[in-house]
Amino acid sequence: MGRSTLLQEKYIRLYKTAAVTVGVYFVFRYGLGLFAPFVAAYLLAGAVRPVVLFLKRKLHLPLRVGGVLVLSLLVGSLLTGVCFLGKLLTEQVMRLVGNYGEYKETVLDAAERVCNRVDGWFSLKSGTAGNLMYTGLSRVSQTVNEEVLPALSKQSLSILGSFAYGVAGVIIAIVAAVLLLGDGGTYTKGCRRSPFYEEVKQVTGRLSAAGVAYLKTQGILMTLVAVICTVGFLFVKREYALLLGISVAVLDAFPVLGSGLILAPWAVICLLKGSYVQTAVLVVMYVLCVLVREGLEPKLLGNRIGIPALYTLMAVYVGVELFGVWGVILGPFGLVVIRAVLDMPTGEANFTEDE
Repeated sequence: MGRSTLLQEKYIRLYKTAAVTVGVYFVFRYGLGLFAPFVAAYLLAGAVRPVVLFLKRKLHLPLRVGGVLVLSLLVGSLLTGVCFLGKLLTEQVMRLVGNYGEYKETVLDAAERVCNRVDGWFSLKSGTAGNLMYTGLSRVSQTVNEEVLPALSKQSLSILGSFAYGVAGVIIAIVAAVLLLGDGGTYTKGCRRSPFYEEVKQVTGRLSAAGVAYLKTQGILMTLVAVICTVGFLFVKREYALLLGISVAVLDAFPVLGSGLILAPWAVICLLKGSYVQTAVLVVMYVLCVLVREGLEPKLLGNRIGIPALYTLMAVYVGVELFGVWGVILGPFGLVVIRAVLDMPTGEANFTEDE
């Protein structure tokens, strides 16, 4: 193969990558809300179909009846768990807000003691570090009062509308899943007659092995990290253990940053204050979180994604810039979609570390 041919193929692949990337962006930006309930319905139906078929064989229940029964139990269990956790979180948030003044004084007192130690270590004039801290806090407070709170007030109706839209999407997804479970293969047979069936099947098959595996893995790891941190905070008698545990678990989902963004500085502060038991607990929590993620993530994902951590971090960053908070999920998932589409005609894309 000549040099010009190789160069031409690289340009073709570059143009194709750019076109697919732009396409994925527009689908996520403008089409995700339209198709998300039905994608969720397809995944939900696939997850519970073995149970529905089992009920049909053993109890001779019609597929649609079995689907309604299984989905009702599943949704009921999830709602019960969400309501229970939501109640606990709401109580802890309300207590935190109610005791804000007391906790503010406690935090400022502890921070002042740390600042005094810093002044002593670096032979600074007494109060130097404290003045820097108070100046920074004053600026943060001003920003919150002048920008953050007014923005949240303006977005309240939008947030309420998004919540109602989300509830409607969940209902549509459940109804669509029931219809898929009771179709008897009619929808699938109709799809097979499409001229694009094989191409779409390759993409959806790759997403089932990679994208769904990624989301499921993150869900499992976040749950385990939340449990570890909540138990640790309960051990040191932290009043807001569940709220803190979930917060650390959410941060742990970010590549590179992880749970250490909260636990490591907290452990250092406790060490400076002389709280050695709490320091030890925080260090153990951090080590366990790292072991869980580093140990389980490769086993749960296997080789189904094959995207290095650097590319995942880049995808998260770009996703957050483009889609806000949801970019934490949409960024890596979009990268998986792009790779799946590019792999259809040409084999493996160049995302592996070996290349």
